[in-house]
Amino acid sequence: MSSPLTQAQSVSRVNTNVRLKVAYKTPQSLVGEYTRSVGLGGVTLETRRSLPLGTRFTFELHAGGVPRPVEVLGEVVQVVPHEESQRFLLTVRYGVGEDRSALDAVLQRIYSADEHSGLRRFPRLPLYLRAIEAAPLSPSFVVRDISRGGVGLEVQAPSLPRQVKVGTPFLLEMDFREGPMMLHGEVVWTSTVPRKNSGTVAPGFGATFGRLRPDMQQRLEGLLSLATLPPVPWKARVSFGMEAVARMP
Repeated sequence: MSSPLTQAQSVSRVNTNVRLKVAYKTPQSLVGEYTRSVGLGGVTLETRRSLPLGTRFTFELHAGGVPRPVEVLGEVVQVVPHEESQRFLLTVRYGVGEDRSALDAVLQRIYSADEHSGLRRFPRLPLYLRAIEAAPLSPSFVVRDISRGGVGLEVQAPSLPRQVKVGTPFLLEMDFREGPMMLHGEVVWTSTVPRKNSGTVAPGFGATFGRLRPDMQQRLEGLLSLATLPPVPWKARVSFGMEAVARMP
């Protein structure tokens, strides 16, 4: 996905307030990019001219059908000359603006569309979050979406790990400032579908959550509204089988 939030873009003039715009086809793709970028905590941009430390960026995220852009704030915290290309690499640290109204409107549009479709019991939040498993030689995972009822993940490998089977106990963990969020349940579906314009496949699976403790439910609700966020960089851990059962709260 091409975006000023995730890959280098050219900024041709020195300015203490730089505004960059990027458009997405759907509110879902906007929120997926928002969570991916804010979760990383920052980005490196390539510029033709150096910018002073403290230069502020405003990234405007536009999506079809959404009247106002979601804004992500940034500040230049490091400038490194790139001698070979005669350009500069800027490290921009992200921050979230105080005005949540545009973000809330995008989330409401996503949740309303899910509810209107009637295909899912719980509206889901598009999410792009890398996860790891403690088991040796385990592939990495990407959390693609999450809801009050469960979560969907993609496996970064040619095939599903052997332990990922329907009925297998499952645990997703994230660290919040208030304490860990531990969402337990079981795998309820698996799939292997071709990637677009590629000969490779994208294995994935979904898990439903069991009965969560009130504090875990509260942290999940905070994540679903993007109101209570983990410290950056966001990290997630997954466990399966007896390992998941042993770690369940």
